[in-house]
Amino acid sequence: MIQVVAALIWDNDRFMACQRPAHKTRGLMWEFVGGKVEPGESREEALCRECREELGIEIEVGNVYYEVDHVYPDVFIHLTLFNARIGSGIPQLLEHNDLRWILPEEIPSYCFCPADTEILAKIQKDADRLNTLLQTLFEAADTQYKRFQCSLMPTVDQDRVLGVRMPKLRQITKELSRDAAWFLSRMPLEYYEEQNVYGILISQCNDFSQTIKLLDQFLPHVDNWATCDLIVPLSFRKYPDKACLHALSWIQEKHPYTVRFGIGVLMRFGMETGLNFTYADAVSSIITDDYYVKMMIAWYFATALSKDFSNAATYLEQNK
Repeated sequence: MIQVVAALIWDNDRFMACQRPAHKTRGLMWEFVGGKVEPGESREEALCRECREELGIEIEVGNVYYEVDHVYPDVFIHLTLFNARIGSGIPQLLEHNDLRWILPEEIPSYCFCPADTEILAKIQKDADRLNTLLQTLFEAADTQYKRFQCSLMPTVDQDRVLGVRMPKLRQITKELSRDAAWFLSRMPLEYYEEQNVYGILISQCNDFSQTIKLLDQFLPHVDNWATCDLIVPLSFRKYPDKACLHALSWIQEKHPYTVRFGIGVLMRFGMETGLNFTYADAVSSIITDDYYVKMMIAWYFATALSKDFSNAATYLEQNK
């Protein structure tokens, strides 16, 4: 059995498909970018290498979307399809004959490799689920509440806000959480409320490693303080020290809401026994002009004053 990896990369509601060269087996059939895992490679390493070699891009590998075994006349493969996003670069046709971004409903118009049959059926099913979810969100929309929300979030395009109140959003998320894997594989998301559903699902995840994977996939797409601040993962309550170590990495990123989230983690989970000077120094060292990051820094030290007044006041008095 040959281990093969591939990437499911989305651009809004379209996914990437590549056409095999005419001279190769299954020539001119469509497939997901990827290839064989070489000896000594992890599956993720192999996928990054293949995307670099075939498309000239660097990708960020997410969780597994689907795995399938398939027997071709010439080879028996185990195919693992990962959710992935383009980290840098523009796709180039270095090996393939063509590249397209395909809507799920357009799948029947393309002749894909037989090993992809089950995967394509799942993509179509998940697209139908997403349409159902969006219909539910649209039906719950409140125009007056939308205006109120938009007034608090000037960074968000108003056309992306539906105006669904949080109790209703949590109810919708609760129903979705029974089978949310398909939704958690979608990125980026079009509507503000979809982002909030994603954030609530992350908060409910009990597995620490999975929570980190989901956050690393999600945080670069967060574009407002409200979505950022609603994410309070349950798993972080079990492992606050590990969560704060990741937060120290997040606050060094360039994306303002990743930084804001990291500060929030240090604030919520790094003061259980009082002000932690290592964390306080890390927050103090952030240099930014972003209003929402600066407000989070202020919130961090306000919380420090409320939890450990003596040490926090001394810290501030020393102009740290």
